[in-house]
Amino acid sequence: MSDIISKVAYLNGLVDGLEIDTTTKEGKVLTEIINVLKVIAEEVDEISESQKDMEDYINAIDEDLSSLQDDIYDDDYELCEDEGDNFIQLKCSNCGDDVYVDKDIVKQKEKITCPNCHNLITT
Repeated sequence: MSDIISKVAYLNGLVDGLEIDTTTKEGKVLTEIINVLKVIAEEVDEISESQKDMEDYINAIDEDLSSLQDDIYDDDYELCEDEGDNFIQLKCSNCGDDVYVDKDIVKQKEKITCPNCHNLITT
């Protein structure tokens, strides 16, 4: 982004080098345009730096989350393998989410709530 700042500085140098009279209407307009461009270039540069910092932070969080997911889901996967065929897959009629429920709960006719949209799932 410093490229934008350097281009604005170059424009400012051109205006100074051409010795444009800043007391005329055109001179005032040109100098104000240059000033506005300076402010915009500095803001864009700050936003760019903030975005880079945010990307680094998000990548660090993503790595931590991946590590956590690996730890948690590996354990859950082993638990589900041990359970065998004790679960039944139901589809929520409201949000379409797949929900896995223990067959014993379905047999007991207990109310099953979708964890995604919190509506009752009919069996």
